[in-house]
Amino acid sequence: MRPTLPPKKLPIDMMRIETAKGSWGIFVRHIGETQGGRNILIKIILEQGIDDEHFRMRNLEMVVNSRDARDSAHAADIASRISQWVESTEGDGFIEMTDLSRS
Repeated sequence: MRPTLPPKKLPIDMMRIETAKGSWGIFVRHIGETQGGRNILIKIILEQGIDDEHFRMRNLEMVVNSRDARDSAHAADIASRISQWVESTEGDGFIEMTDLSRS
């Protein structure tokens, strides 16, 4: 796996999501190519402010179709899936979203 883009090049970087568990910031930390460039592995840090001095962090890895991840039209769909994951899980985890274009 080799890095393909600087993290700041994905539309979901620095987005905020609202969940039943509060507001979270999405921060892309690493992007790596998989399956000959068709999909990418995105390593994300999710941050939630608790108060002015404290925050909670969760690590999330996602495999997403490369084209979908770079397309701003799909950013809301990806953010929604992350929101669902935050609400349904605790701790760190993984999401596979290689079929977003087909949905």
